[in-house]
Amino acid sequence: MSSYKYFPSTHDGPIKTLLLDANVTGHLDSIAQRGPGLVDPVVRRRMADLVDRLDKNVVVMPGLGAGESVMRRKGMKEFANYSRRSVNAFAMLADDSKKIRAWLNGDTTGPHCDAESERRGARFAKDFEIMRENMVVPSYAMVLKSYELYLRGGSPEPSFRELAAFAEELYGRGSREVMLGALLLAGNARGREMALNIMKLRQSKEAVATLDALWNTCFDLTYSRVAVMPSLPGFAGAFELPCVLVTDDKALGRFLDIIRPSGAVALSRGGGATADFADLRGLLQEGAYEMVGEVIDRGNRRMYRDETNLGLMTKIRRFKAQKYAQHLEGWFVGRG
Repeated sequence: MSSYKYFPSTHDGPIKTLLLDANVTGHLDSIAQRGPGLVDPVVRRRMADLVDRLDKNVVVMPGLGAGESVMRRKGMKEFANYSRRSVNAFAMLADDSKKIRAWLNGDTTGPHCDAESERRGARFAKDFEIMRENMVVPSYAMVLKSYELYLRGGSPEPSFRELAAFAEELYGRGSREVMLGALLLAGNARGREMALNIMKLRQSKEAVATLDALWNTCFDLTYSRVAVMPSLPGFAGAFELPCVLVTDDKALGRFLDIIRPSGAVALSRGGGATADFADLRGLLQEGAYEMVGEVIDRGNRRMYRDETNLGLMTKIRRFKAQKYAQHLEGWFVGRG
């Protein structure tokens, strides 16, 4: 892959708001710390392409990618690593990209995150906890469910319908998790391989490693969702479009290439839902394309008619997601 992958892949003009996944944040952190000592022609080539795409006043938002080390499966971790990665990633791309351009020319030692910057990271603790509970854990529960159904080996249609019904309980109708589950449960060889590669489970792993892989998958899906949700609480006012997620995950990039954001729909209960179109044609088993489309469309229609209060919906999703995730984790561990 000669360049990073970008989502949305179709956007007009220079990138004005940039979201970084964990690996790209890590690359920038390494460049900042090692300067010319980091000799990696692949990263250099990809960084050069990224810098050429940026608006001169780009807003860099490395927090989610750097925060992956904080929001762990078993709970919240310390913030020092987050702070260093976040500060260094921002510093390398800020100021009209001068620091990263200097590295590309081989003439910088790079900035370093000082102790005070690391201590300041703790102020994000509450925001990260909210994001973990409201977005990452519900995503995790749905991904766990899809992989559980896959391992159980049922037929495509009943398995996918069960996943869709599960997702509806978590207000995840038509989500990326459901689309990923469609590839896993009803996909042809190509579609299933794409799903397993995204999950980093093309080769089976023991229970704890499987759970960690599925947890990490949820960050990728969350990053891409945030990129097309500029009104998301906590981000409102921070986004200037086009906002683009950059990742070095080839499998994720291919998956995101088939997703076309189609705006947002205001809901009667308050808030709104992002609308995505995904053409899964050629990735599903024969006859499954119509079934998957029908299930997703039916769920979406129920979502638009749902009048549950937005605040109550968030509480329900958070409570059920935590409960279901714990139950499913127990199933994986018990399976061995």
